[in-house]
Amino acid sequence: MTSNQSLFKQSLFFQLIDISYIKWDSNWNFNNFNSNFHTLFIFIDGSATVSIESEPFFATQGKCFVLKPETLLEMVNVDKNFLSFYKLTYKVIQSNENQEPSLYSEDVFHNQIEFSIYPLTRLYRLTEELYKNRDNKNSLEHLNKQIQFYELLKILIEYQVDNDDTKDNTTAVQQTIKFINEQYCQDLTVKQLADRAKIPSWQYSRIFKTLTGQKPLDYLTTLRIKNAKHLLHESDEPLRKIAQRVGFNDEYYFNRRFRQVVGVPPKQYAHFMRQKVLIRDWTGHNVEIPSSPKRIIYHGESLGDLLALGICPIGSNIENTFYKNYVRSVHDIGFPFNTGKCLKLDPDLIIFTNDDEVQYKEISKIAPTVTHNSWASLENRMKTLGKWLNKQEEAEDWISRYNMRENIMWQQLQSTLRYGETASVFTFDHGKRLFVMGLKGLPSSLYHSYGFQPVDPVKKIIDDGLGYMEISLDLLSDYAGDRVFILFPEAIESRLATEELIETSLWKSLPAVRNGHAYLVNNAKWSSGDAFTRERLLEELPKILLE
Repeated sequence: MTSNQSLFKQSLFFQLIDISYIKWDSNWNFNNFNSNFHTLFIFIDGSATVSIESEPFFATQGKCFVLKPETLLEMVNVDKNFLSFYKLTYKVIQSNENQEPSLYSEDVFHNQIEFSIYPLTRLYRLTEELYKNRDNKNSLEHLNKQIQFYELLKILIEYQVDNDDTKDNTTAVQQTIKFINEQYCQDLTVKQLADRAKIPSWQYSRIFKTLTGQKPLDYLTTLRIKNAKHLLHESDEPLRKIAQRVGFNDEYYFNRRFRQVVGVPPKQYAHFMRQKVLIRDWTGHNVEIPSSPKRIIYHGESLGDLLALGICPIGSNIENTFYKNYVRSVHDIGFPFNTGKCLKLDPDLIIFTNDDEVQYKEISKIAPTVTHNSWASLENRMKTLGKWLNKQEEAEDWISRYNMRENIMWQQLQSTLRYGETASVFTFDHGKRLFVMGLKGLPSSLYHSYGFQPVDPVKKIIDDGLGYMEISLDLLSDYAGDRVFILFPEAIESRLATEELIETSLWKSLPAVRNGHAYLVNNAKWSSGDAFTRERLLEELPKILLE
């Protein structure tokens, strides 16, 4: 941004009208905010998804949003504790030669809405002082408040003026982060990295921490320890050799830093990782499994939960699923379970998503086997797998990230949905048998507090813990919601049954069909409610609904 684009070249004057501090606990939303004045939001703690004129943003500590008058804002809390922020409203007055002063309602920051201010101290100090003195009627204090407000605006202007240079510097620092990830075993100093980025060390460290949340050397240590943990689990090399391979020349310093970061010494960590842990599975078996299994066979539904955690099993039943295009290295062990194929793969853990005790007894002779409820909620499944597979942190991160993206998606769709709108999902299977979906598959992505709701008969199916239920054609209208989705199957007879149904007067008489709210979707792609599929649906569902 050049100097002749600054705010003060436009002869604009600012007058603070009001400042308020808002603190909310969980389970709230901030809908349809719209002001006649310019508004500045400054976020202090917590996090939220913010939709500004249907454009999504993520608000967290230090984020500021500047809105011109008549701008629609909606906000949803994504933090489990609380959210706090300041809201400042102000007038902007334009004064031109030979003209009366007038209210200015356009953007004053050249269409920039979002600001990430660093450091935060000055921003917070000014805001707190403004809020503290908000009710002071003294004329001198009133003048002082306006001066402080100008100082606050000056912070935003300085941020914008420096933004172009900052982008270049940020790119340079990002390149050094990539270098660190590849060359972490080398001797690296902050000065070397700053020189590589061609910026001063103090500025390098500041940008680095903004990008990663850590100081450069702390980031390097964390990366080295992470790779050391992998080697300690996989390798029998001496501690001295492992320390050298990850960039520590001094074995004793490595031992001390490892203990500081992980909480236990390296040898104790290696011993623990090679131990077995006792867990209780879905159907009540107490099973000893490796603390960090590496050769996993996953048989049944929701394989995508594993993929979302970054785990690729050595075997699964993938032949008739769309997964096979994403996991070419996975061996297909068939459906039903083929014990011969499984034995050849030498697994150290089998995850079996079935409560068939006869099958379980046969399978558990091959390797430690746990039953897993693939119809449990997505969050429950991810946490269970995270606990079993030593991926608790990854599971929590995935859940948090998914919930944030899901909230943003539904916010973006609010203009196309009616409050309380219902939806139903149907499919033909086993020939011409019609099923309405409950807990299983696509409905898990549709039913959301900000999305669709099930009709009462479907709600009963869900409350009964059923994945689906067979119904007769004459009950179709009883189970149909304001929107209907029909999963188009691959089996020829079921396909023909689907094609016949959508040509009938019964189908065409459904309100959803008459209103253009009926959707034919690919069964193979969208019939699952696993994490991998649901992530993909966050991008595809809006396209389906807006076709």
